[in-house]
Amino acid sequence: MSRECGKESVILEEGFEAVSISMEESVCRRVIAAYRRKLEYVLMLPEMEETYVAGLEALGLPGARKGIGLRAALNALLIENKHQLIRWSINRYRSQFPATSARRLDRMFGLDLFNTLELDEYLSDRQWTRFMENILFVLSRHHRRYKRAQEIMFRNYRELIEMTVNRIVFDAGKRRDAVQEGCLALLHATDKVEDSNASFGAYAQTWIKRQVKNYLMGERFPVHVPINLACKTLVQRDESKPDASSGGTAENGKIALMMERLRQPSISLNEVLEDSTSLSEKLPDELAESPLASISQKDLCELVSALIHHLTAKQREVLELRFGLNRAGHTYTLSEISRKIGISHQQVSMREKRGLQKLQHVLTPYLEEIYG
Repeated sequence: MSRECGKESVILEEGFEAVSISMEESVCRRVIAAYRRKLEYVLMLPEMEETYVAGLEALGLPGARKGIGLRAALNALLIENKHQLIRWSINRYRSQFPATSARRLDRMFGLDLFNTLELDEYLSDRQWTRFMENILFVLSRHHRRYKRAQEIMFRNYRELIEMTVNRIVFDAGKRRDAVQEGCLALLHATDKVEDSNASFGAYAQTWIKRQVKNYLMGERFPVHVPINLACKTLVQRDESKPDASSGGTAENGKIALMMERLRQPSISLNEVLEDSTSLSEKLPDELAESPLASISQKDLCELVSALIHHLTAKQREVLELRFGLNRAGHTYTLSEISRKIGISHQQVSMREKRGLQKLQHVLTPYLEEIYG
């Protein structure tokens, strides 16, 4: 079975035939590959390593972890995240920047900012400000070109997602999420594209198939389980029980047994019930406020607004500022009220205390009626 996709002749399962790619795709590959190499070079600068570590944490991106060093973590980021991290780091870089690195970046991005004779060992504050502004500007320009190329590549190979999902996902409730996983995989594959005539369709489908299979594997466990361990479990489940005399095999058997006990069927929120409604429509919204509570709150606000006029003018002024009962709705601390009115902190506190005591005495029967 073959189908035309992205100007390449794609043969599913049996293999792929690489033919001449379109001029549009060739340009897109060149743009993405060149931009990725530039970002990777900037991320390799040792003088900015500490700033990158802080940026990964601030932006919520995966950094160095067990078995993965900082360099590997930076290389694994999507181009979008690399661009975001570099911009964040450049804006917050406060150390002296070496002139040698500045000259390399100047040539790489075609800025032509510096004359070698006017540079010392490190950039001056004025030179760094000029260099930073130009680097950020040219990065934004290159990033816009990359986003356009990515969009074209994604559109040309989008059909691969539907084809792959239809072949390996048989649960209708999981297909929407599987398609989303396939979209992420295609974006990852696009970010790794090289400027060559190699078949991108085969490479992209490998990414999509692996991502979708990992998603399906993870859905079989009610808790997060590493994919490699889940795959090992499913393989061992079909094999014969391990021999107790073999220590390593027995240990693997224990792991498989433990994982098997965790495995249970998952229920999709998109599953259609007997009354033609989905499960997600049946679940209560924990953030939604009940009508009874909303009405009670409204009645209480109206009651407080009416009763507060029975207080003295000074007490009413303090309580309105303290609890935001005026039109502005802004609340103030006792110290702020003291400065605003022009009286001592102790006087403000006394007025608040007396006013609340009067309101509590009057409100008690009404609160019992509203809240039972």
